[in-house]
Amino acid sequence: MFNLKTLTLIKKRWSATTGYSEFLKIAIPLIVSIGAWALQSYIGRLFLAWYSNTAYVASVPAGLLNCSIMDIFIGTVSYIDVFISQYNGEKNYKAIGPSVWQSIYLSFFSSLIILFIAFFSKNIFNLTGHPQEIIFEEIKYFKVLCYGAFPYLSASAIAGFYSGRGKTKTTLIVNLAGIILNILFDYFLIFGNCGFPELGIEGAGIATIISSILMLTMFLLLITSKKNNELFNTRKFKPDFNFIKRLIKFGFPNGIHLFFDLFIFAFFTLIVGTLGTLELSATNMTISIYSLFYTPVAGCGVTTSIIVGYYLGKNKASIAQRVVKTALHIVYAYIIPLALIYIFIPNILIHPFSKGSEVLITEQIKPTIIILLRFIAVFTLLESSSIIFSSAIKGAGDTSFVMKTLLTLFVFTSIPMYLVIKVFKMRLYACWSILIVYGIMLTVSFYLRYKTNKWKRMRIAESTGS
Repeated sequence: MFNLKTLTLIKKRWSATTGYSEFLKIAIPLIVSIGAWALQSYIGRLFLAWYSNTAYVASVPAGLLNCSIMDIFIGTVSYIDVFISQYNGEKNYKAIGPSVWQSIYLSFFSSLIILFIAFFSKNIFNLTGHPQEIIFEEIKYFKVLCYGAFPYLSASAIAGFYSGRGKTKTTLIVNLAGIILNILFDYFLIFGNCGFPELGIEGAGIATIISSILMLTMFLLLITSKKNNELFNTRKFKPDFNFIKRLIKFGFPNGIHLFFDLFIFAFFTLIVGTLGTLELSATNMTISIYSLFYTPVAGCGVTTSIIVGYYLGKNKASIAQRVVKTALHIVYAYIIPLALIYIFIPNILIHPFSKGSEVLITEQIKPTIIILLRFIAVFTLLESSSIIFSSAIKGAGDTSFVMKTLLTLFVFTSIPMYLVIKVFKMRLYACWSILIVYGIMLTVSFYLRYKTNKWKRMRIAESTGS
């Protein structure tokens, strides 16, 4: 219960170092940016649901698989924000600009790998066992998204120049510009409105590429300005392969973390899809709702890594530790009411899908979605803690542990999922129950690692020799 003592403690923590004010100043633009991207994805899926149920059903597994693969490289190149946060903490400003360019070069090589994977789209989706008309749409969407890898990765890398220094408002402005353009071209290209060709699911992918190019252009113009060059040496383009190796060393495990964080859902939808189109549609809608409303937690996780990295760069580990408690307070102030909405008034979350070609199917699967949202309520409460604890140790550079943990837990989760559906012929809720167990294991693993305090002694900036 709230009382005078509670309000006094909140007020005191608001203005303290690593208190609510400092945290939210960085977190809110990130939360809005990530949330806006989730909203854009949500709107894109709504458009596809109104356009064609086949296109909608195909968009989620294909989109999740693409995002899972992309996240390996996004997690690697965007880990530059932790390098920058530690450089910023130790006032090594001239190292910031050149380091950003190394992440851009790494983005280029990463995009070549993603393009190579795109050539095997047909082989990948033929393994799913989905109906052939859905596989056809999945392949088209997956390929187009892969073709846009470079601008998207590079924009994610350059964003670290701002987020790593806590200047997240600039990132927000650029992201909002890209999101608005993406939604407009979704409307134009999916349905063939305003004189544009009707491209369906391919149009949704092309819209994403167009928005990524806009964002990359804006970021490049901003970071290479005269002022930024004078302060941060942002026009020093020379490749530094030693730094790229160090970025891979710390960033790749972070990418694996992001990959398995999302791939567990991609794998999940691929397995559930073998049960039938209705089960897949119910799962897709539930995950779409989860993705939209869970993004503030992701923003708080990134903020935690940035602030931890900054104070470790200043050799103030005890202050860095305080940010974790602040993050948990803020996250649960948001998550607990959200979980209550999932459980008690789920219809307001399902209603937007009850339009266009999807309306009859939505009404048919609504009782299933209501139950699945209860699973999501529990999962969200669990994963929120794991995100904050893992973000704290990643902010120090303890990414190797995070990667090993995710690899291990994925194996211990994906095999039972496969067995309960394919071997024991159990149904949808059994698979979702395994997802809850996965959430419990994640939370416990990262909490125990955080409590060892090993992360307090880590410094990625020192390891670069800067």
